[in-house]
Amino acid sequence: MSLRLFGYACLAIIAGAIVSTALLIAWWAADRALPVRVHYSWLATENVTPGSYLHIRQEVEYVRDCRAHVDRVVYDSHTHRYFPEDIDYERPPQGLGTHVITFKIWVPEDFQPGPAFYRATPLYACNMLQRYYWPITRPDTVIEFDIVPKGVEAAQ
Repeated sequence: MSLRLFGYACLAIIAGAIVSTALLIAWWAADRALPVRVHYSWLATENVTPGSYLHIRQEVEYVRDCRAHVDRVVYDSHTHRYFPEDIDYERPPQGLGTHVITFKIWVPEDFQPGPAFYRATPLYACNMLQRYYWPITRPDTVIEFDIVPKGVEAAQ
């Protein structure tokens, strides 16, 4: 009789562990709310020359303390591309709330005059499932600008 009770106790512990793990993973999978809201993105410099900097401002609202990884790339109209350094943080750099962020991106010398654009692709992770398997995404931030030839004054 006591062996049977011991067996039932072991089965209860194992079943509890399985059900608890399944519920935790289901909770993580249902957690898909965006931790960051980008209200506005605008250019501080619309026209840049090759070899200078593009200044971009964003009004960002950090809603949750989550990890982020942002892949960034700049394209010109002649199929050149430049990959600025990725942005990575464990928690929002300025804390929760709404902030205006200004950053600059170098436009390489070999970029040709004409239309160009900047693209940022963010990935967010608020739990283990999102960190290692299924990150939260949102639409890319795409900002268009013009590259003007050297010798032409860039608009500030």
